[in-house]
Amino acid sequence: MPRPREGTQVKLLHAADLHIDSPLRGLSAYEGAAEKELRTASRRALENLVTLATAESVDTVLLAGDIYDGDWLDYQTGLFFANQMSKLREAGITVYLIS
Repeated sequence: MPRPREGTQVKLLHAADLHIDSPLRGLSAYEGAAEKELRTASRRALENLVTLATAESVDTVLLAGDIYDGDWLDYQTGLFFANQMSKLREAGITVYLIS
């Protein structure tokens, strides 16, 4: 990403600890928990982040912390993340990952 000219602002969107597709162990122990909605919440949050970054025309998205929660149960997790990052790339938004 080219450096902004002096006096210009950079719009940055930051998120941390996405934990995409976290297994949420023990969730079933809570009676009445909206299990399906909670299990997909991290995906919806990333989709919302991508939508916001695009709508606000940010220059950069900074993702810090854990993107995933350990090993993937299947490759759909990685494919989902790659798809969302592609949308940002297509919008000309640079993404930085910090573990």
